Amino acid sequence: MIDGINFITDERGNIKSILLDLKQFKKDNVSAISILNSLSDLQQLINDAEVEKEPPNTWELAKEKLKGLKT
Repeated sequence: MIDGINFITDERGNIKSILLDLKQFKKDNVSAISILNSLSDLQQLINDAEVEKEPPNTWELAKEKLKGLKT
């Protein structure tokens, strides 16, 4: 792996973000092609990313939210 590519993970180790350090790339004289080659599995990382789903908005939940607005 190239210095300057960092993966940000959550508590469970799921990759959430990728940080690209442009200054490190410049310092190490890294080419864009080599960076792209290092990220060749990017589509798989995107496909595997966990998307947090919001719970459905039920009538009971809506009533509770509205109750809080009255006071």
